[in-house]
Amino acid sequence: MHGAGHILEVFYLLLAAQLMAYLFRRLGQPVVIGEVLAGILVGPALLGWVHEGEILEFLAELGAIFLLFMVGLETRLRDILAVGKEAFLVAVLGVAFPFVGGYLFGLQIGFQTLPSLFLGTALVATSVGITARVLQELGVLSRPYARIILGAAVIDDVLGLIVLAVVNGVAKTGAVEFGAILQLILLSLAFVGVAVALAPLFARLPLDRLPVGSPVGFALAFGVGMAALAATIGLAPIVGAFLGGMLLAELREKYKLEEPIFAIEGFLAPIFFAMVGVRLELAALVQPATLVAGAVVSVIAILGKVLGGFLGALTQGYRAATVVGVGMAPRGEVGLIVAALGLAAGAVNEEEYAIVLFMVVATTLFAPLALKPLIAWAERARRVGGD
Repeated sequence: MHGAGHILEVFYLLLAAQLMAYLFRRLGQPVVIGEVLAGILVGPALLGWVHEGEILEFLAELGAIFLLFMVGLETRLRDILAVGKEAFLVAVLGVAFPFVGGYLFGLQIGFQTLPSLFLGTALVATSVGITARVLQELGVLSRPYARIILGAAVIDDVLGLIVLAVVNGVAKTGAVEFGAILQLILLSLAFVGVAVALAPLFARLPLDRLPVGSPVGFALAFGVGMAALAATIGLAPIVGAFLGGMLLAELREKYKLEEPIFAIEGFLAPIFFAMVGVRLELAALVQPATLVAGAVVSVIAILGKVLGGFLGALTQGYRAATVVGVGMAPRGEVGLIVAALGLAAGAVNEEEYAIVLFMVVATTLFAPLALKPLIAWAERARRVGGD
C-alpha cells in the first residue's frame, strides 16, 4: 500500500478511537474499551478499512512505549520501593497460580504435556498497558495499589520471560537450557538493578546544560532508548520505557516534561489500543469448542491473577488488594506471542491458539470494566478512613 493509504488507515483508527472514546466517556465507562472496539469496527472483522501491517504495528508499539513512559514519569522510584515487598509477592503469586491452573486445565481437557505448558505460560504475563491507561484516566497513579501494580508488572515481565524461555527451550530441544536461562535472568536483573541504582543521579541531572537540543528532546530519546535496550535484552520494551520515565520523574516539573510527552502519548496510545481490536479474529472466537474452553481458561486466568494480587497486597487492605488483583488480570499481546511461538514450534494447534486468543480478549475487556467501580469502592473507603 502506498503512503497515502497508510495515512488514511491511521486517520480511520484515530477518528474511530476518538469517537468511541467520547461515547464511552459519556456512558461512564473506561475509554480504553471504546478504543479497542474502535479497532474491531474499522478492522477486518467488520468494515475492513484497516488491516495489520508493519507501519501500523510499529506505531502501535510506539503507543505502548509512550504510554508506559508517561506512566513512569508520574511514578517516583521511592514510591515503588516503598511497596516493593508487596509488588514482589503479587508478581510471584500472580505467575504461579495462572501457570499451574492453565497447565492442569490443559491436561484435563486432553492436551498433551507441551501444549498444556504453553497454555499455562500464555496465562503468566500481565499486559500492564490496559491497566495503566485506566489508572491514568482515573488519576490514581499515586495510590499505593497503583504503585504495587506497576512494580509487580516489571517483576512479572521478568518472571514471565523466564517461564517462556524454559517452555520454549523444551519445545525446541526437548531439554531445559540452563545456561541461556541463567544469562537471561542475570541480564534482566542487571537492567532493572542498574536503573534503580542510577535513579539518585538522574534526579540531579542538569538537562538544560547537556549538549542536546532541549530537555524534552533528551527525555524522548532516553525513553525510546531504554525501551530499545529492554527489547535487546529480551524484556518487553514497555518495561524499559517505564523505567526510563521513572528515572526522569524527579525532573518532570523542573523541565516541564509532562505536557509535551503527554501530547505524543495522546496521539499514539489510541493507535495501540485500536490495533488490539484490529488484530482480533472474531471468526475464530465463535466456534462452540473455543467458546467453552476459552471461557474456562479466561476464568482461570482472571482468578489466578486476582488471587495472587489479593494475597500479595493484603497488607494494603482488602479493597486495595482486590484492585491490585484485577489490575494484574489483562494479558494482551504477551499471551498471543506465547501462543504464536507454540504454533511455530508445532506444540500448539489452531484450536489451542484460538483458546488463548479468546482468553486475551476476555481479560483485556474484563479488567477496565471491573477496575473503574473497584477503584471507586477503594477510594470511598480511603476518604472515610476505612479499609
